[in-house]
Amino acid sequence: MVTMREYYTSPDQGWSWVVLLASFGSHCIHGFFLTAVGILQMSLLDHYKESVFKTSLPLSTLIGLFSISGPFASLVVNKWSCRVSMIAGGLIVSLSLLMTAFMPNIILVFFSLGIFGGVGIGLAFTPSIVVIGYNFEKKRNFASGVAVSGIGIGSFALAPLMQSVSNHYGYHGLMFMCGGLTLHYCVFGFLLFPSKLEMDRKKGERKASNCDGEQLSSKVKRQRDVCRVVSQKALINVYISMFLCNLGIYLVYLHFASYVTSIGFSKLEAAFLFSICGICNCISRILVGSATNANNIDEFLLYAGTFSLTGFTTALFPLYGQTYSGQVFYMVTFGFYSGICFVLLNTICVILAGITNLATVYGLISFFTGIGCFIGPLLGGFIVDLGGTYSQSIGVAGVIIIIGSVFAWGSGVGGRRGKHTKTPGETIVYHESEVVQENLISNIDNVGKIEDYGNDPGTNYCVIKGSSKSECLQVERVRDNIYTKKVKDDAYIEETPFISNLHDCDE
Repeated sequence: MVTMREYYTSPDQGWSWVVLLASFGSHCIHGFFLTAVGILQMSLLDHYKESVFKTSLPLSTLIGLFSISGPFASLVVNKWSCRVSMIAGGLIVSLSLLMTAFMPNIILVFFSLGIFGGVGIGLAFTPSIVVIGYNFEKKRNFASGVAVSGIGIGSFALAPLMQSVSNHYGYHGLMFMCGGLTLHYCVFGFLLFPSKLEMDRKKGERKASNCDGEQLSSKVKRQRDVCRVVSQKALINVYISMFLCNLGIYLVYLHFASYVTSIGFSKLEAAFLFSICGICNCISRILVGSATNANNIDEFLLYAGTFSLTGFTTALFPLYGQTYSGQVFYMVTFGFYSGICFVLLNTICVILAGITNLATVYGLISFFTGIGCFIGPLLGGFIVDLGGTYSQSIGVAGVIIIIGSVFAWGSGVGGRRGKHTKTPGETIVYHESEVVQENLISNIDNVGKIEDYGNDPGTNYCVIKGSSKSECLQVERVRDNIYTKKVKDDAYIEETPFISNLHDCDE
């Protein structure tokens, strides 16, 4: 008899690569709604004949809830699985797009497409990122790069296609086509079989919830971990930088096509600019994902540096954006730099918060990102409706991105974190039972500190051996009174507060 256990895969092998393909496919769909959303904006403007601000509202809500619903999606992932979240999201957003095709006014579009569709697509978006963290360890950066490169491929392939659909079949045909496209979320969701890391985390939570009075309940531990995640200085800088930078980036994405057509170029020429942006986005994500697997690459440096480059090229755009060649140059640079953060966030979350808190941290990052995505397009529409120009709104977006990049630099560039800390390792001794804890304390000399690091399966306590954190020590593992020593050169905890198991210490 075949059990479900046989479907669980170890990291970096087996079904993990099928999961990677499914994540890549879902990102291709994300790509159209995130980067080529300006095509939908032009269709709404033509169909409803409303102001720029009013027609921006449903789409800004859509891409805002794309990320704001991240905490809700992470709850679904933690409660059930990545598979359930993606399938449910696919069904909701597909239905919302079919409903939108029949809405008689822009107010109803706000509810059907903006709110209903935004929640649905958010349920599909968060698991497509988190599932990579659950299926890859040594090749996590590479896998993240390949997965999120689908956003570029989606923009490259779907932007001209959807514009052609809009030209030939009108507003209703475009919404029907988008509804059919998003049904593919369900197909990709069915491929997301649970991984060993994902199931181990769930078992750990169940084990912790069954422990008696001397251990914290699973619920209390989760609340404590969330408090740590919210209050950690480096993560606060990440939250703020993602909010500000994506506010500017999505102002550009929504209004760039309108800018191009406002100065005399065709809608199809605007769509091809998004294709250029998409293919450059794809190339940069794959290259960065491959490069950051090397130990000497600092993910935080790339995270902050690419935001800075995006901000400066955007702020200067009004000086060179009047010609088509200038627009091509801008979309090349914008495509290369603006989306690299999403390649790095998976690893940054694990470095700062540990694999146990990956879904929670990414949900919070998505929440702040979504607020920026919501405000940015509305700000652009507000500037234009007040008598400004699309060019001026893009310049404002550049300034906002530069301010956000300042916070990105404060997230820990050059700092000593996790696997990048090259000081000889701390000793981490952990055990798996209360009996072992008593023997551990009585048999190890000079125990400096004992800390409970949460609800990870088989890892209830960490013991730092030594009188100071500067000592050169090793990692020891204690299991059922049998002491087995393992040397982990890259295991550090003094600046990584959420080590939940030895996997978090490994390269």
